[in-house]
Amino acid sequence: MNKATGILIFLIVAMSGCTIPFYQPEEPKTVAGNEGLRIESFGPDVEFPVPNQPINIEVIVKNVGDAVAKNVKASPYLLAWSDYTGEKTCASSLNPPNPEINREGEECKVKWNVTTPSNIKEPQTYDVGVSVTYEYETNTLITVYALSEERYVKKREAGEPIEMVKSISNSNAPIHVEARMQNVLKLGSKDIPITLIFKNVGNGNVKYENYRYKLDGVSAKVKGLGINLDTSDCATVFMRGGREGSCQIKLDLSSYGPPTYHELKIPIEVITTYTYTINAETKMTVHPTLE
Repeated sequence: MNKATGILIFLIVAMSGCTIPFYQPEEPKTVAGNEGLRIESFGPDVEFPVPNQPINIEVIVKNVGDAVAKNVKASPYLLAWSDYTGEKTCASSLNPPNPEINREGEECKVKWNVTTPSNIKEPQTYDVGVSVTYEYETNTLITVYALSEERYVKKREAGEPIEMVKSISNSNAPIHVEARMQNVLKLGSKDIPITLIFKNVGNGNVKYENYRYKLDGVSAKVKGLGINLDTSDCATVFMRGGREGSCQIKLDLSSYGPPTYHELKIPIEVITTYTYTINAETKMTVHPTLE
């Protein structure tokens, strides 16, 4: 077969829709979103404000995550006008979107009625900021494997991979959770530690209290199995620099050992609650009137 014939055969195969194994694409990977509330718009309701003019400074927020947002409040900053002050409640709760019925997440709006300064002789630009604070939660499902000593040795001798953390699934929220283990989980053992890593993947920060960023609470349980879980170390979790924190949960697998169990898949559900703050800033120019 000459070179031209070979090229012709390749083109016929490609055009016929046959799959060439080494060109097969990878399976798509799903990545959880990193937002709870989103600031949809922020700024004055007047395009060209002039001196001594009543205007509104408005902020609209929308729930685009997977949880209900509670106690949504907005606070102004940067602009030093006497009537641009005071925290305001936006909504007691905002429901998340529901793709099954094609429903978008709920919105709320807050506005401050202000009056521009009267003594403006040339264009004056002001910085305007707003902070939106709300309560939210992240639901995380961590699937881990535990092995008996016999099954562990058998897998090692056969050269099979030893899986510890099978999968981690986070809901769409600004705090995500990962799991780390130093050793393979051993069936029949007690107080087996698993380190939970909390990461701030959003564009804001959790509550700042007594000079520390802090999560409101962490709870965990094993779904569908009667496995005890010690979460006492997670009673207080601080986020270093507002970006990352950790705590340790402990599994009690003393009732799940050989000869009944040799390999066990353990689904752990972690619910992380926190108060989160996002900010928006803009510039507003007040123009002088014509004389």
